[in-house]
Amino acid sequence: MKLAITRPAGKGTLLAQQLEAQGVQCDCTPVLELVKLPVSEAELAPIVDAEQLIFISQDAVHYLAQHQPDFSPDCQFFAVGEQTAAAIEACFGRRARVPKQHDSEGLLALPELQQVEDKRVVVVKGRGGRTLISQILKQRGASLSHCVVYERIPAATGSDIWLDHWQRQGIDGIVITSNAAIDAIFNTQQSELLNWLSSRRFYLVSQRSAEYLREQYAIEDKQIAISAGADNDALLACIMDNQPRQGGTMTEQQQSHSGPQSSGKAAKPAAVSDKVSKTAVLALLVALASGAGAAGVYYLGQQQLTQYQQAVAQLNRDNQQLRQALSASEQTLAALNTQVSQREQQVEKQLSAQTQQLEQRLKSTLQAAKKQLGGAQKAEINALIRSAEFQANIQRHYLAAGATLTRLHDLVRSQSNTTAVQTAIAADLALLKAQPKPQQEALYLDLHGYISQADKLPLQVMTKPAQQHSERSELTEQVSDWKANAWRSWLKIQDQFIKVRSHDKPVIDPLLDGEEQQLIRAQLSSYLRQAQTALMQHQQSVYFTALEGASATLARYYRTQNSAVAAMQTGLKVLQQQEFATQGVLELQTPQAVKEWLQ
Repeated sequence: MKLAITRPAGKGTLLAQQLEAQGVQCDCTPVLELVKLPVSEAELAPIVDAEQLIFISQDAVHYLAQHQPDFSPDCQFFAVGEQTAAAIEACFGRRARVPKQHDSEGLLALPELQQVEDKRVVVVKGRGGRTLISQILKQRGASLSHCVVYERIPAATGSDIWLDHWQRQGIDGIVITSNAAIDAIFNTQQSELLNWLSSRRFYLVSQRSAEYLREQYAIEDKQIAISAGADNDALLACIMDNQPRQGGTMTEQQQSHSGPQSSGKAAKPAAVSDKVSKTAVLALLVALASGAGAAGVYYLGQQQLTQYQQAVAQLNRDNQQLRQALSASEQTLAALNTQVSQREQQVEKQLSAQTQQLEQRLKSTLQAAKKQLGGAQKAEINALIRSAEFQANIQRHYLAAGATLTRLHDLVRSQSNTTAVQTAIAADLALLKAQPKPQQEALYLDLHGYISQADKLPLQVMTKPAQQHSERSELTEQVSDWKANAWRSWLKIQDQFIKVRSHDKPVIDPLLDGEEQQLIRAQLSSYLRQAQTALMQHQQSVYFTALEGASATLARYYRTQNSAVAAMQTGLKVLQQQEFATQGVLELQTPQAVKEWLQ
């Protein structure tokens, strides 16, 4: 018998070897190709919270493992067959529940999948496969999700090429493991090939596929054999138990050939029957019957002995094949160990090379960082030198210049060959400390104090008196009070048409409202700030003009009898009498020393 195995590439090789060891010739013809499908984060999300996870096939396990999903510690794993369960343990390190009957019906019969109402169940599968599981779980109330990780598509060669090849090879039976493979095989338009295919024997892995083959392509039950599962052992047992038997046919042929010869041999006794007595004929028949019985017993014993010898020989052949398979497995294992060792050495070499490259990159990066850091330090040193010169000779702020040189000393102290620079910095710090406090700084501080007091000085304004109301303005009904009534009436008329306000103190300037008061205060502050700016810029004419304006503003709009106003007027007069003289430029040694050190 010759069989065609239609499993995808690489999955039918072991089954073919097992069948050929039993004397069955095999032709591995993959009719389907597996294609990985992209899986989004939304499709993977239900797996994290799943309470029960069902894997339809080994391919579902392998393709999902490529996405490295996370599982809940309490999640239950289920597999349709033993090989799928082994793949789960190899990829995820989890034990899976496997039914005795390796199909959808067997899986759904497990006790753990009976009460699944409101449970989060995820089915990991290929596109279009195992619809019965989803239907039943939904009917049982499960919160069902699907994660489709691969797809079966027909191989590129096509059905006509497969069937023509099988017909020329004399294929008797075809091993099919899915409905998609059935559709791919029967996808031909040639009636001759289709008739030949319909007369073959089919070895399937589930009752569901058998029903599909009968309903869709009218294949009779006598042509279909169903294995106990999809694994190689179950298929091997099914194929060996359902081989076409030719013993009965051969016996009938032998009988048909031996019939005429027996008739010819019996013609002679019939010809002389008239000369033999009935007693002789009877004795002859008894003798013939006894001889035939003895011959039958002998023949039966010989046949049983032959069968026993054949069985022993078959067992010896099986043992020999098993030894060969074991030896091949040991060789394969040794080769795999060698490959693993070589891979480990390669990985170690690659890691060592990558480590060296990384160290070199780190060294070069650090060197570049050091160079950049040195450039940044040089820029900061130059900036500090310029700042110290500006503070000492322009701003005359010797304390700030000393602080700047101290920062420069801390910066260059960590560098090499900076003795001359540190000596120059020490000399410049001593020079700055020896400088007398400049008159300009004292004047500046006095003006600053006056500016801070400008908004607090009282202005020369008068408070408007409150409106006076007569105690009694009602008219009386007494005729004798006609004069008082007339006077009260005149006051009401006067109050409605004429407003008269009287003040008991003389007012020189007009009364000032809030906005005018704010402008006067701003004017005084402006004069003081102008004098302060002119002092810093050594503009003596502007300085004295601003002080005169501030004094005039105080005398006109502020209460001169107030002590604070009087004190500011006195201070402004003192400032007008003093002159500020600029000092000479300080020659700092640090800039030249730093310049020589940098060069």
